[in-house]
Formats: sequence, C-alpha cells, structure tokens
Amino acid sequence: MQSNNSQTRPTRGLAAGRHTRRVFTVAAAAVLSLSLFALAGCSKSDSSSSDTTTTVAITTTVKVGALLDLTGDGKTLGLASQSVLEAGVESAAAEGVKIELDVRDTGGDPETALKELTSLNEAGVTSVIGPQTSSEAKNILPYADANGMILISQGSTASTLAVPTDSLFRMVPTDKVEGVASGDLITNKGPVTLITAHRDDAGNNGLVSTVGADVTAGGGTVIAGPVYTPEETDFAAVAQKIADAVAQADSGATKAVYLAGYGEVAQILAEASGIASLQDIPFYGGDGSAQSTDLTDDATGAAFAAGSADGFASPLPVIGDDAEAPPEELVKADPEPDPLAYGAYDALMILTAVFAKDGADLKGADLRTAFMTAAEGYKGVTGVVTLDASGDRATMPYAYWGICEVDKAFEWKVLGGWVPPAPTEPATTTNPGTITWDGCTTGGVGADGGAAETP
Repeated sequence: MQSNNSQTRPTRGLAAGRHTRRVFTVAAAAVLSLSLFALAGCSKSDSSSSDTTTTVAITTTVKVGALLDLTGDGKTLGLASQSVLEAGVESAAAEGVKIELDVRDTGGDPETALKELTSLNEAGVTSVIGPQTSSEAKNILPYADANGMILISQGSTASTLAVPTDSLFRMVPTDKVEGVASGDLITNKGPVTLITAHRDDAGNNGLVSTVGADVTAGGGTVIAGPVYTPEETDFAAVAQKIADAVAQADSGATKAVYLAGYGEVAQILAEASGIASLQDIPFYGGDGSAQSTDLTDDATGAAFAAGSADGFASPLPVIGDDAEAPPEELVKADPEPDPLAYGAYDALMILTAVFAKDGADLKGADLRTAFMTAAEGYKGVTGVVTLDASGDRATMPYAYWGICEVDKAFEWKVLGGWVPPAPTEPATTTNPGTITWDGCTTGGVGADGGAAETP
C-alpha cells in the first residue's frame, strides 16, 4: 500500500525502525530445493570483452488482465499494485515473455468487477491479477470458472472462497490465518470481552468470525456490534452502536473493539472520538484499513487511533527473510515494499514462468494446473510460495501496523509482529503463533505511549 516517505516498512522479517529482530527464516537448502527458478535477472547482460549489451529475444506474447481498485476505498493497494505490475512487464520481457497488461478499475465494486472481467474475456484474456477484495472475487468467480479463466488475488482473504479446483488463487493467506494473528494479540494478556464491528462483505465477515473464535478459545467473550453495508454513510450511528454494544459488557470486564473495514474506518474512529464511553477501550483493525491514507489524512480519527491502547493495531503480511531480492525496476516502482502489492508482482512472474514453458494458449483446468505447479515452491519477492489445496497461500508472518504520533503528525508504524508456528504451518485457535512487540518506539502517544511492553 502507498505511504509517504517518512513511513518505515519492514522489507525483511519484521525489521522496521528500532524493531530489528528477524523472525521468519527458511534454511538455505530448503529454499533451494523448493525454488523452481529465479526470475529477478537483468534484461541485459554485460560482456566481459566489450561494452555491448544483449537483449533477451521475445518468444511469447500474451495478454494479462488486472482488476484493481484505483478510485475506491482500496485505492492505496490498487495504485501500488498497478505500479508493480507495470514493473513486472519489464521483468517478464527479461524472460522472453511480452506481457500486454490490460488494467481495469473496479472501484472495489463487485458488479463493476464482473463487467470488466467480461470485457477482458471478450478481449481474449484468460489470466487476471486481482480482484483485491473477497466481495468482488465472490461475484466474478462463477463467470471465471465458466469461461476457463484464472483469478490471482493479492488481497482477498475470505475462507468461504477456499474451494479446491475453482479458478481463484490467492497470494495471501485466508482470514483463518490473519484472524488468528489478530486474536492472539487481542488476548495476549488474558481473556477479554470483544465487541466486533465490521463492513458487511465476504472478507470482513470472515475476519470477524475467525477473530471471534480465537478470542473465545482464549477464554474471552464476543459481543456482536454493528454490521454496516458498503453504502453506509452515517458513521456517527455506527460509532454509537459500538458504544451501545460496549455497554452490554460486564462492568469489570477487560474490553476491546475489533473494527474491520476499509478506508471508511477513519470516519468511524473520528466519530468514536466524541463518545466518552469509548475513550479508554483499545481498538484493533484488519488488513483492509491497515496503512490506509484515509486514516492518516483524518486528524481526528488518527488522533483517536493513536490514543488507543494499541494504536489501532492492524495486521498485514510481511515479506519473508526467504524472499528474492527485488529487481531494479520493482524497487523503482515501489521503493517501500508493500507485501500485498508485491504479491501481485509475484503472481505475474509465476504466470511468466507458465507462459515461457507452456505458451499463451492454456485455459481452464490446464491453466490452473500449470499455475499451481509453477507457484509451488516459487521463490519470489514475497518469499517462498506454498499454496494449500485450494490454491491459497498457506501462511505468512504478519506485522502489526498502528497509528503513532510523530512530531505532531500521525503515521503508520510497525508496532510488532506475529510469526506462525512453522513457515508452512497455518496457525489455529489451538496452535497460536508467536508475538513480538515494540509499540510506538518513536516516542509517540499511541501504543502505550511508546512503551515496549507487549500488550
């Protein structure tokens, strides 16, 4: 996702700012045995006897579509994904594959996504990067299945879409993994009463379900708060409903709020800042709003998030220590690596491997099998890829991003991290991951006032 230049991102493990522990590693021998090949080579090679360069000959030309949110609530990820995919076209050319990239703006709308997918199919496209959200994926998946296309999402997490043999692949783990990462943090100091509030769509519904299950498994209680539609505009009412749900909790209970949505959470947090009963209750978020510029641009919402006990801690996947170094063209496109956007780049590079080996004419089951084979063990810029039976990333480490106040401004900072039980073993409610925590070590007011104590 996009950020300003002052924001620090972890590009390997969980290193960021003063948080320098590297906690996600894979033995070199295992990496080499899993990796099919590296696709990060230069497009030109230097000759030892002259200054001349040699350009790789193009052997295959193929159209690839991209369904991205360039104007809606998910535009931060959408615009970053567009930049890295354009860099990926250059990287693919270095492998002898000419990618004709056709980017379509869905605005995050499921019906628009279906309209654009239909248009891509009519243009002869069979491989599509995206869509970003589970609600879009759910709406277009039947059409993709029926027309021999594959979808490779860098942001969809709904476990309800994890179906073997369908046409959807995902470069991130499902909500079954992210939800445990959030639940583990929320219950890290013991049982809590969790109030949930979320946008009504497949991805956020799944996150709330998994987080709730994890909190319950930890001895806590879950109170269902407001569920609002994507068309909701009365966020003062949403914030009040959160307060009403908080009031249902036992007076002596340790309370927390899990708010899962997209850019609109900035307005909900801004409205919550004016409700006295919500002032001392920590709020946690999901990946849909993590690093959202809507929140850092909203001074009232950001101030409330920073003042929350954990800075509105929100998980995002981390680029693993086993990742391939990004090529020059990718670094130029996205100097501060975004793991989700980089997942789109890896998806395009895996497709490049398929096209280089099998040509551009595969469809349906043949295309799905070829992609699954090329993806398994692929060493990309997000790490070594392991897919589960449904074609989804099996697991990844996560960073907890949160809002911190720095020099009277608000920024997303890495507050801590979460590592799964094993590099290829998904965490569960009974098999949690490992948490590390720094908080706002910049000295800001968020995340326990800059303390390094684990929440």
